[in-house]
Amino acid sequence: MTDSESKPPEKNVEKPSGEQSKLFLHTIIVSYAIVVSAIIGANVYQSQDKPAERTPAYWVYSQHSDVESKTGIMKHVHLTLNRLGLEHGTNDSDWDLLWSHDYPFRVLQPQMKKLKRHQLVNHFPGTGYITNKVDFATSGSKFIPKAFKIPEDSEEFKKYAKSKPEALFVVKDNQHRGVQLKNVSEINLETQGNFVQEYMKNPFLVDGHKFDIGVYTILTSVDPLRVYIYKGDVLFRYCPSKYYPFDPSDIDKYVIGDDYLPTWEVPSLASLYTAMGYGMRDSFDHYVRSQGKDPSVIWKQVDEFLAQVFLKHEPLIISALKNYRSGNNFFEMMRFDFVIDEDLNLYALEANMSPNLSSAHYPPNQLLYEQVLYSILSLVGVGKYTKTPTFADRNAGETQMRVSDKNIMVWADACTSECRGSCEDVCTTCRHCLTMGTRQNLARAVNEHLNRNDCRRVYPPPMVQDGGVDHESLEKLSPANRLMYMWFQGKCNVDITWCN
Repeated sequence: MTDSESKPPEKNVEKPSGEQSKLFLHTIIVSYAIVVSAIIGANVYQSQDKPAERTPAYWVYSQHSDVESKTGIMKHVHLTLNRLGLEHGTNDSDWDLLWSHDYPFRVLQPQMKKLKRHQLVNHFPGTGYITNKVDFATSGSKFIPKAFKIPEDSEEFKKYAKSKPEALFVVKDNQHRGVQLKNVSEINLETQGNFVQEYMKNPFLVDGHKFDIGVYTILTSVDPLRVYIYKGDVLFRYCPSKYYPFDPSDIDKYVIGDDYLPTWEVPSLASLYTAMGYGMRDSFDHYVRSQGKDPSVIWKQVDEFLAQVFLKHEPLIISALKNYRSGNNFFEMMRFDFVIDEDLNLYALEANMSPNLSSAHYPPNQLLYEQVLYSILSLVGVGKYTKTPTFADRNAGETQMRVSDKNIMVWADACTSECRGSCEDVCTTCRHCLTMGTRQNLARAVNEHLNRNDCRRVYPPPMVQDGGVDHESLEKLSPANRLMYMWFQGKCNVDITWCN
């Protein structure tokens, strides 16, 4: 066989032009980008230190209380986590969730600084700036009664008291123990660690009883900020004694103690709550309407205050987070306590870092506590039915099944036209402008929305479908919060369930 016979016949191939070469090269680059994106999307949430396939585990911690017992103060935490498929472990195990009754960032600091990707902790570093009673009372919000640190602000307090001779004041410490109304002349202005706070004299009453309102609130992210409340119900606690005739020496008339009057023992609410099956909030709202008032006024103020307090303290939390590997390991559940006056004006009293979740004293509260816990744990992705990429993922397929880029992309009209060469305004949400960290955070926001159960977002605030962007208000926000706000508005525009 000759050489000419052994060679395949030459094909008459036309050489590509310069434009064709550019187009070919562009196609290769785009295809490569898509492949890389798919690989990143499939593995972005995977962690090298992720545990092998096993049953997720949790442990509980307190330096001062017995929290290991499944019949003690953490009974409902244990019950709820067990029902969600987690087994009780220890600090020495490769745990997935730590539920700490105490602030864990001092005693457990070595462990907190070495958290693995799949491990979650029920507190955020830096939230003590919110839950500290003195700092909270003196933070200067229009929703918080005027307060003064003692002895630092003693002179300022005396001037204020002189300008408002009709005002009453309560003396408190950081534990809110021994709260009692006192005349200005009776207040010891040298006691360290105390604060003096103006007393709200004209409370709204139910059947003659003063009360406070406990709203369960969840922080899931900072920088950007996301805050939710448990909307399934609200904890109402009534003073055991009727407010009038008022007697400052009888604290049962105006201070909520451990032996408060529960909703089911308040005459106008008992039938609604017990016989008719309504929750505490629904029963209360019905009573307010029966008095010719609109209870929605109260809840709008709650949302406004919560957004305000977290935005104000977010920089401090961000600063505290710099000492840890990632902010993705933390979430926080607090209970904010409020009172209202006879005109339904809202006043915030405190934020409880580890609110009571024991129904030992009031067994009917069991359902409330377990529903609160279930919704919050679902929101942050804990449990075999509600896993999210922040909680013990098993493979990339599960991640993509829940959230892929198509679930993140918003503002399609802008991103396909004027945003092609820009990363300004809503264009910051377009794919070519998103960093890997931002894409991860948006995926977490998608999962929170899908898993929110009976939780409702209060920040970013509720939005209007097909609404524009209020650039003036956004200018006050950090870049991360601006992007988060515009992203939620984009999701709201195409799906009304994202608006609120």
